[in-house]
Amino acid sequence: MTAPMIGILGASGAVGSTALASLVSEGRYVLRAGYRSRPPRGDTTSCVERQQVDVDDEASLARFCKSCSVVLNAAGPSCRIGDRVARAADAAGAHYVDAFGGALLVQQLTTLPLSPERCVIHSAGVYPGLSALLPRWMAGQGFDLVLALRGWAGGRERCTPAAAADVLLSTVQGFGQAGTAWVEGRRMAGALAPRDAVEVVGFPGRVRVQPFFSEELEQLVVELGLHDAQWNNVMPGARTIGIISRWRSRLGTPESIDETWLAQAVAELVQTAQLDVAGQTPYYRLVIEMEGVRAEQPHHLRAVLRAPDSYCVSGAVAASAALCLLDAPPEPGVHSADRVLVWNAVRDRLQTWGVIEAFNLVELSADDIHAATTSVEEGAL
Repeated sequence: MTAPMIGILGASGAVGSTALASLVSEGRYVLRAGYRSRPPRGDTTSCVERQQVDVDDEASLARFCKSCSVVLNAAGPSCRIGDRVARAADAAGAHYVDAFGGALLVQQLTTLPLSPERCVIHSAGVYPGLSALLPRWMAGQGFDLVLALRGWAGGRERCTPAAAADVLLSTVQGFGQAGTAWVEGRRMAGALAPRDAVEVVGFPGRVRVQPFFSEELEQLVVELGLHDAQWNNVMPGARTIGIISRWRSRLGTPESIDETWLAQAVAELVQTAQLDVAGQTPYYRLVIEMEGVRAEQPHHLRAVLRAPDSYCVSGAVAASAALCLLDAPPEPGVHSADRVLVWNAVRDRLQTWGVIEAFNLVELSADDIHAATTSVEEGAL
């Protein structure tokens, strides 16, 4: 019996190369590594077929998807090509995984006239994706009632052109709102200000903290019934945010992006990340704190995930989603990864595939929470 084929689009990129390497290590599937101009490095085993593909060419994309059981999209910008790849995958009889997310992509995917038996998983990366999967799992770790959630995600790492374009386009498309938080049961704009040179538990050195309220966090707030929630993007300094803010108004509208400005903004973001990483050890962290009640007593947990960079984690999460569609597929339809993946299984794969350095879950005392709350008010975490 022929093994199922998984097609990985963007297999030469930062996310796709990790997805490819992770699935190669499984040794159970035939893999088609799709690339635009540069073949993926590494594995040369017979289970990997390399194929040049142009996502802007319908015939080329159809050839790539042919005979695949699952197509995994790790190419970008995702909001521009995701629905195109999903249509090609559906026409070829394949399920679909997108390592990226965001409101525009989700809207595109949910309005596609997919075949009745088809499964689509989007937001199968770090953020959005793991940033919701981990809190959902934590909410089931002994809580009778969850009251508050705080998250910090980011670090010091390279920025690929595709990632830069996705970040810039997400600001135009309204992925979320800076400075907003969920306070005492309601959304509050301007509740939190960015902070520079602060210490954050789990992060090395001093960093910049940029509060940000995303669509993903809002869904968690509603579904978990949270009283308070905040999320913080973490970066080495203020330069990246300054570039994004400066270019946002120049890029145009979601319906009409100025391509010249976008190319310049992408180049500047990539260069800035290179300067931040130069001479420094790259890292990525995802830290989640959750407060609530267990047996009528306060219950507080902190999870810390450490990795060399976010791209390798995203690639492994996307690979996990592809395996989910083959091994234990959800009901047909369009799903976000945090609703169909199981954290324990994903964590085990992240560790087995060697894409994370550590994952720790600890119970905090009331003194720990008081200290954290005080430090937030003082501008240091």
